[in-house]
Amino acid sequence: MLELKIDHIAYALQSEAEIDRFVELFSVEKPTREPVNDQLVIVYHLDMPLFSIELLVPMEDNHGLQRFLLKHPSPCFHHLALSCKDLSCGQAFFESIGYQFLYPESRQGSNKKRINFLKPNSTNGVLIELCEQET
Repeated sequence: MLELKIDHIAYALQSEAEIDRFVELFSVEKPTREPVNDQLVIVYHLDMPLFSIELLVPMEDNHGLQRFLLKHPSPCFHHLALSCKDLSCGQAFFESIGYQFLYPESRQGSNKKRINFLKPNSTNGVLIELCEQET
């Protein structure tokens, strides 16, 4: 049986100037800045007791996230991330029941985690990230 847990909730932000709003809201220290060049985003992690919150700021060439932000007011919910022990097994499970992934193989995401995304057209429009639990 596939065991999943909430890893993080991600919000898209128009600019890094909006980071302070979340820092104040959740009474946390300003998070570190992590560029994820493969995904063309700058990620900030807010560590919470049960999961983390990722703040995503598009890099200049990330036209997909920039288009998303044109349609949705910033900051806005972007995706939900679920973690599992073995990403290959998790992806195989979801594919066996009809879900499709954005990438044929997993990629490295933030925090050096292996990740892949379920296509939103197979999840009623919600972007869901599947990531491998840190060991």
